[in-house]
Amino acid sequence: MTVQDPQLFIEAFRAAFSDADFAALLKEREFSIQFVVTGDAPTAFLLDSDGVHDGAPHPASLRLEVRPETLHLILLGQLGVTQAVVARGLVVKGPVPQVRRLADHLPAMGRAYAGLALAPASA
Repeated sequence: MTVQDPQLFIEAFRAAFSDADFAALLKEREFSIQFVVTGDAPTAFLLDSDGVHDGAPHPASLRLEVRPETLHLILLGQLGVTQAVVARGLVVKGPVPQVRRLADHLPAMGRAYAGLALAPASA
């Protein structure tokens, strides 16, 4: 699985739910994020307190339209959200206070993503 495959992000975000603090924070704040990953294999999925869902089963607190390479760099901590927006690799739709909440969730999502994306390929 490569960075270009949106399934990698979906699996990583599902793995993030093993972090009890992450799951509790999503539920406590009633926060949800719809990711629309653009590129060769565009896909959309929703992350909320119940897990990761295909498409958009209900409106999200925040909608992120992002290129896979940009999301990869953000999750690894190599690119800030503001820088990604300025570089036009990320389009954020939603109220500004919700954008600020995104920063609270990035560490857990990044750890889960790094565990999958940077894991050595199996033989």
